[in-house]
Amino acid sequence: SSYAGRIRARIKPNIVFPDELATNPSAEVEVRTSPDGTIVGRKLLKSSGVPSWDEAVLKAIDKTETLPRNEEGVVPSPMTIIFRPKD
Repeated sequence: SSYAGRIRARIKPNIVFPDELATNPSAEVEVRTSPDGTIVGRKLLKSSGVPSWDEAVLKAIDKTETLPRNEEGVVPSPMTIIFRPKD
């Protein structure tokens, strides 16, 4: 799978969101990491329009703590990641 897919797969299990949504809104988040992959910051760039989803995504990123390296052995920073509840 793609590197972006691996990043989402690392964070997704940490998302706690019990609500059922009729739509599939997207939250766009900028994630900054140190060279070893430790998450040092995250910022909501574009709200999904569902504050509880946005908050669940940000909390999941905090809980994840570190991200895997890409094929070149580095963790790009910053990176923009899009999260949707039904993905």
